Amino acid sequence: MTVAQWLERAVAFLDERGVPEARASAEFLLAEAMGAGRAAVLARGGQPLDDKVGHRFWRWIKERGRREPLAYILGWQPFLDLRVEISRDCLIPRPETEELALECARLLRESGEAAPKIVEIGTGTGCVAVALARLLAGATVYATDVSAAALELARRNALAHRVQDRVRLIREDMFSGKPGLRGWADLVVSNPPYIPTRELANLAAEVRREPALALDGGRDGLDAVRAIVPSAARTLKPGGTLALEIGARQGAAVLSILSAAGLAQARVKKDAQGRDRMAFARRAAE
Repeated sequence: MTVAQWLERAVAFLDERGVPEARASAEFLLAEAMGAGRAAVLARGGQPLDDKVGHRFWRWIKERGRREPLAYILGWQPFLDLRVEISRDCLIPRPETEELALECARLLRESGEAAPKIVEIGTGTGCVAVALARLLAGATVYATDVSAAALELARRNALAHRVQDRVRLIREDMFSGKPGLRGWADLVVSNPPYIPTRELANLAAEVRREPALALDGGRDGLDAVRAIVPSAARTLKPGGTLALEIGARQGAAVLSILSAAGLAQARVKKDAQGRDRMAFARRAAE
């Protein structure tokens, strides 16, 4: 079979199973199997496909037909300029989280702090911690998670991108609100679970493959935010910033939580799609 025949067979297979953007998925997987770009794959349409490559491609297509996310099939996901290793133990990084990381880096640069100390709550793959360490050459990131598997994945990503000396991995439940060191961090950042429990069943099949622990935010989606904010307020030094990824309809409620914790300059920032997606606040200067 030629490259084009394999591709058309795969598109039909995925279409029959209701996979969204079936052609894009098939082209991307075939490009990965061939070790080429999508344009190159299409240009080679009339060429025969090596049997070994074809078998690998079809194995991936069958997984995609079961609505496995592309990132889980391939074991990686792009994040900013990084190629981040992915496993089924962690949430798949999304463009909105890229925006959060970039905004955090901008705020820290504006602060003038040459060696900022950053705490990430719920690091998962470590994508935010690694990105911030690369964007801010003097930064040290303390990346926490309750999952040993997530921390091992974050360790590998930090090592792969050569920031392992500035990304400190800590197994700890920072949602618990237990007492810790006070007033030392320049930034606390988190992409907590924020989907209301009742909405989980309505998510796309691919999203339901991701860990429920990283998605389920409780009755109104804000359980983790309520746990994080008081702890973050204590951890931040005067003038330090808390940065959160939030749900598109949670802006007003999150602002109320931030204000109730005594944080100042609380604001919500929209993502590239025009939806409320990030919340920021500062610990008041003393």
